[in-house]
Amino acid sequence: MRPRAFIAALSLVAVLPALVWAALAHTDATAQEDWVIRSFDARYEIAPDGTVAVTEDLSVDFGGLERHGIFRDIPVRYQYDDDNDRLAAISGVSVDNGSEPWPFELISSGANLRIKIGDPDRLVTGAQRYRLHYAISGGLNPFTDHDELYWNVTGDQWEVTIERATATVAVPSPAIQRIDCFQGPAGSTTPCESSFDAATAVFTGDQLSPGSGLTVVVGIEKGAVQVGPPALAPKLEQKDFPDYFRVTPLSVALMIALSAAALAAIARLWWVAGRDRWFGDMAHAMADPEAQTMPLFAHETVVVEYQPPEVSGSERRRLRPAEIGVLVDERADTLDVSATIVDLAVRKHLLIKEVEEGGIFGLFKSRDYELTRLETPADGPLPYESKLLAALFESGETVNLSELKNKFHEDLAEVKEELYLDATKSLKLFPRDPEKVRNLYRIAGLAIAGAGGGLAYLLGRWAGGALAPLPLAGGGLLLLLLAPLMPRRTAQGRQMYRRCLGFRLYMVTAEKERQRFAERENIFHDYLPYAIVFQCVKKWAEAFESLGNQQTAPGWYVGTGAFVASDFADGVSDFSSSLSNVMASTPGGRGGSGFGGGSSGGGGGGGSW
Repeated sequence: MRPRAFIAALSLVAVLPALVWAALAHTDATAQEDWVIRSFDARYEIAPDGTVAVTEDLSVDFGGLERHGIFRDIPVRYQYDDDNDRLAAISGVSVDNGSEPWPFELISSGANLRIKIGDPDRLVTGAQRYRLHYAISGGLNPFTDHDELYWNVTGDQWEVTIERATATVAVPSPAIQRIDCFQGPAGSTTPCESSFDAATAVFTGDQLSPGSGLTVVVGIEKGAVQVGPPALAPKLEQKDFPDYFRVTPLSVALMIALSAAALAAIARLWWVAGRDRWFGDMAHAMADPEAQTMPLFAHETVVVEYQPPEVSGSERRRLRPAEIGVLVDERADTLDVSATIVDLAVRKHLLIKEVEEGGIFGLFKSRDYELTRLETPADGPLPYESKLLAALFESGETVNLSELKNKFHEDLAEVKEELYLDATKSLKLFPRDPEKVRNLYRIAGLAIAGAGGGLAYLLGRWAGGALAPLPLAGGGLLLLLLAPLMPRRTAQGRQMYRRCLGFRLYMVTAEKERQRFAERENIFHDYLPYAIVFQCVKKWAEAFESLGNQQTAPGWYVGTGAFVASDFADGVSDFSSSLSNVMASTPGGRGGSGFGGGSSGGGGGGGSW
């Protein structure tokens, strides 16, 4: 199965970009429906000295979503010619809701000034009002026969719909000669509704979809206001993205060679370090089998086992459910730890009792579980079991499962670490901790991907050669993807793994053989923790019912109803699921999300955060 998983992972790399693109597209489409701008009303008061006093009044509806506020991007740098950008200055910024001020901060964001509005320690929902006040210097364009305000009112990079937008432009004296306006995405020539007299112009746009804006043009009689020459600055040094990936015979050849080398190196790494060791398929017939690397697609015979495999050495015990869980999937899962709690109950280390709480007239009751530590266990716990018991009963000899919620996740990590130590040092099922091996390859993959990305940026910026080192970044990401396949079992671990598969075969499918062993006292309850690990609790219970065996209620589990094997199995499954949820639960935190805006067609935009 591991070679097939390795090949499947290699195949996934080919379709991963398309999957990521589809996920991003879906996320973007969903984000557009999160909230809406009901109205965007702007007023521009042009002073005699050419400065423009602006008031933007936004009516926003977040619905049931929690947001800190919005941000507004206003362009301050425009393309003027091939060598220069034109600069505009924004000053005197303030924000209120019509009666009280909003907190805000100013952030330089590329060619825009970002006004980030809202309290980072407070979330708001529903309808909100944001009134922005600021002044523009250098926003008017001088021509030989007139002066002009040419301005993108809303910005065209909002990710949400603006249901209605209006703009009013007022001049200090009756001097407006002509007007025009456009609405839609950048480059659109669709007109908007407009009217004007000599002193005032009014513009209206309706249902501006995401990525669309309202742009106005007002021609003013020459000399009515002071308009100085444009403030120019050299263009920011910027290379076009395609120049980073210059396609030449050399860059293509290097890319192909490095791609082949990266794939070969990763395949070789897994071939040498990631494959299990084994004694061979006929090890049982050999006196002293020698450990060797397991061949690719090697045949391995699995024979039904009627009990958990016995640990070799002086301990004389069977593998515990959690140890089998780690051995089978190379992970210490939360399921393995919850199965351990049930196993400890079976072995009389603790008592599990169902507790029903709340309810109205006997309905809508919630189920909790009470755990009580016992002082007369049948055997001593292993180190990871001792740590688990100490964590469960840290506050007393009796604890409700619900009391552990949001408190047990740190203890869970320590129990898993002890379980990995048991599997490697004590049982020698793995040469090294599987989780540490995975993390090592994840870190290596990220480091290689980062180095490849950095090298691609540097070579692309200075020589247009970003294409060549891309396989290095891709190889790092591939190693990150394949990190879960890198842990391996020892030859002894592989032999025990095969026997565990045989035991699972007995519990899941070997109904005809089960009758011989079903009469053994307490076998149904003793093997129940293993059924949890193999995720076949229901099948295990139904098999005993089909054999006609009447099972008695166990002393380690106290339910709320009469004992029926299948119902009891459902209860244990529910308990295991509740355990997994409680143990993995962590205290919640608050977060937020943002949608950026940029300069397009002379305008900025905005978003929420």
